Amino acid sequence: MSRAYADQSRLAGALSGLVKELRPWQWYKQSILLLGLIFSKSLLDPVAVASVALGIVAFCVIAGATYIGNDILDVEEDRNHPQKKHRPIASGQVPIPVAAAFAILLFVGGLALAWYLGPLFLLVVCTYIVQNALYSAFLKEVVLVDVMVIAIGFVLRAIAGVVAIDVSLSPWLVVCTFLAALMLALGKRRHEMIVSDDPAASRSSLDEYTEETLDQLLVAVLSALLVSYSLYTFYGDGPWMMVTLPFAFFAAFRYHHLAHTRDLGGDPKYLFGDRPFLVNLVVWGFVVIAVLYEVPLRLLETIT
Repeated sequence: MSRAYADQSRLAGALSGLVKELRPWQWYKQSILLLGLIFSKSLLDPVAVASVALGIVAFCVIAGATYIGNDILDVEEDRNHPQKKHRPIASGQVPIPVAAAFAILLFVGGLALAWYLGPLFLLVVCTYIVQNALYSAFLKEVVLVDVMVIAIGFVLRAIAGVVAIDVSLSPWLVVCTFLAALMLALGKRRHEMIVSDDPAASRSSLDEYTEETLDQLLVAVLSALLVSYSLYTFYGDGPWMMVTLPFAFFAAFRYHHLAHTRDLGGDPKYLFGDRPFLVNLVVWGFVVIAVLYEVPLRLLETIT
């Protein structure tokens, strides 16, 4: 009886560990696929919405498989890390053969979904997988290249959202996504430098960064992002998009403020705990949709 109970406990622990390995709290990153849907004015098209939803699921599955693969490759390093040693694979909660088999199943399932959405979507997903593999293998240790590769990963997600609904790719979407992601990646490196007693021990590329350099790069990228978004509002989807500029500036400035005063630059999810940032983000989203989909004009037409 006790042996059966122990087996059940181990099985439950392994299943719980596999769920943790998927990092569901990181899935919000796949929402980048929605940008193409929103800015192509396809939000009211049920077929387009369904395609992007499937695309998001595909990326969540592939991302989960990637996380597991990375933890298998880094298992010895993680076991010597003060926080990462508690991860399910590093702690032994999930046996490596079980984790590897689960990762393979996820990769197959994710690629099958990508294939269903079309050859171009599959190509983007495969590029994303290769990019993640190269990053995990050695690019994460190359100063400056590491943060740029992270940003490219977000651009690939944005492109996937466009490809999923077969609309034209806006250069503004690519530029603004890249710069926003680069800003967040630099903020993450800055956070890692500050919180770690020995930054180089946790990530060798941090040995070549300095806090001053990262601060200067953050300001430069933030400035480039705001200029790019401002130009988009002038020349992209009509002059009324300029009304969204105050929200964009507040979001960027608030992020910079929180990264320097509360050290919240480590992970974007922490920003959602800041009420001013979250409220601004929600209102910004509503205003963008209202402008793009001409909601005020439609209301006026209904009234008159």
